[in-house]
Amino acid sequence: MSLLVDKQTLDDLSIFAQRGKASVFQLFNNTATVGGSELLEEWFTYPLSDAAAIEKRTETIGYFIDHPTTFPFASIWFDQALFYLDMTDERSRLHGGNKSFKERIQSLLGADTEYRKIVSGISSCTQIIHRWKTLLADASTGAGSRYTEQLAQFATTLRQTALDALPLIDEKQRIKRADVIRYDNILRFEEKDVFRRLLRDIYMFDVYLTAAQAAREHGFSMPSVYQGEMEEVSFDHVFHPLIEGAKSNSIHMDKTHNITFLTGANMAGKSTFMKSLGIALFLAHMGFPVPARQLVFSPRNGLYTSINLPDNIQMGYSHFYAEVLRVKKVAQQLAEGKKLFIIFDEMFRGTNVKDAYEGTVEIASRLYQHPRCQFVLSTHILEAGEQLRQSHPHIQYVFLPTVMKDGVPTYTYALQKGITEDRHGMVIIENEGIIDLLTLQNPTQI
Repeated sequence: MSLLVDKQTLDDLSIFAQRGKASVFQLFNNTATVGGSELLEEWFTYPLSDAAAIEKRTETIGYFIDHPTTFPFASIWFDQALFYLDMTDERSRLHGGNKSFKERIQSLLGADTEYRKIVSGISSCTQIIHRWKTLLADASTGAGSRYTEQLAQFATTLRQTALDALPLIDEKQRIKRADVIRYDNILRFEEKDVFRRLLRDIYMFDVYLTAAQAAREHGFSMPSVYQGEMEEVSFDHVFHPLIEGAKSNSIHMDKTHNITFLTGANMAGKSTFMKSLGIALFLAHMGFPVPARQLVFSPRNGLYTSINLPDNIQMGYSHFYAEVLRVKKVAQQLAEGKKLFIIFDEMFRGTNVKDAYEGTVEIASRLYQHPRCQFVLSTHILEAGEQLRQSHPHIQYVFLPTVMKDGVPTYTYALQKGITEDRHGMVIIENEGIIDLLTLQNPTQI
């Protein structure tokens, strides 16, 4: 079962690249094979939501973090093997007996390119099979782990097929035509599906190694899954992986404290913090390394964000109405009993302050009634936070402070408990000299 994630959330969190921007996918997209890259994209498109499946993947990647391993295959083998396997036209199938007149002419002219492509493909396939068998044999004598157990199962499956008996073929060596026909029938026709499953297993191995390497390079750690009905998530020193030198913060959410209410001035880092939570939890549901010292979580059914929500001119939607529809979508999921993690940045910014204040208070009060879900809400309207604190003291109120230095606002990006009192919008406007620029020096000249 997959985690429910929509395009708006993927865009908000920069999961995939858009318009030349950096993406989370790019941090991991260093596979040795094209098939590995395609599998990686598939895993990013369909994150997991089952605790057992997530745990299995985290343990495997964790094993390779602790045991760095080099991908033991040549990339060209896969290119040649796939080109060969895609020659599916039955007319290209080799047959026993004497060569046809066409084959004899081509052989005399040294132009039997199709036959040489087949021999080259067979060679690449056997190179892959024998290197895989060596890896499986080495794994069977290694330290026990879920993945080594899985490799042992792969070895058992392989021994039950004709692929196991194929010799290692060097395309430069002279091979009897009868042998070429026999090997070709096995690889391209009789055991083609088995060989393609073997390739997918190797692509999976490629992705595991790549994820482990990314964890070492970027200082990521493996997440842990809560068992049972904990309905908690704990971020320990989580940071934004696409920002150089990003500050880290920690936060814990559970059934009692299922809402985190975030305040702070513009540029204090609210959106960055919220994105860091979403990215880390998204990767955790993939069973991948996360940008945090530690992340322990209860798997969710869905992850939804509303951070960079656009209006929709084609549909006639204003920004405010787009916000309303976004909240409605979440409400529908909640009504179905889904366990969600929701991020709303600056709720109802597209309307007037009074409506935004009332809407924020009312929606937050209703969201608090869903303790199996977690919500992170931010706002500029500090009065909304004060109102909620009186009626819902168990909501977790945090803020990112602004520190004034010589009349200039600076930002620590360090989360603190409470509701901010920072109101420095006019200070920033004045510091930029906007008021002076708009002030006429000699109004009488108008």
